[in-house]
Amino acid sequence: MTYWLREGRSSNAEVDFVLAFEGQIVPIEVKAGGRGSLRPLHQFVGEKHLPLAVRFDSNPPSLQTVDATIQTDSRAVDVKYQLLSLPLYLVERVRDVVRDLPPKVTRHATPDPNGTAPDQMTRRERSG
Repeated sequence: MTYWLREGRSSNAEVDFVLAFEGQIVPIEVKAGGRGSLRPLHQFVGEKHLPLAVRFDSNPPSLQTVDATIQTDSRAVDVKYQLLSLPLYLVERVRDVVRDLPPKVTRHATPDPNGTAPDQMTRRERSG
C-alpha cells in the first residue's frame, strides 16, 4: 500500500492510499466525516483509467457511479468510475469487499486512449 502525490504549478493533488492487489490498482480516500472533496481521486482515476475507487467515511456502504470532469494539461476530460463507499470500521476488510464485487465493477471496458496500461505508475507516484 502506498499513496499518490501529483505536484502541480498552482496546486497539488494527493490520494491517501493506493492499494495494488490481484493485478489491479485501487485508489482509496479516507474522510473523517461523511463529506469532503474527491477532486484528487477523480484526477488519479482519470489519469490511470481505473474503473473503481474506494472511499472510507462515516456513511453506510454504497456503490455509485461517479461522473466527473478533470483538467489535463491540454483539455478537460470526462471521467466515469464506480465509487465504493465503506464505513471506517471495514478498513481491514477492503481487499475482501473489493474481491467480492462483480467483475463488471472492477474491470474497465474502455481502453486507454493514450495506449498506457492502467496499472503503470511511475516510481515517483509509487513512493511519493
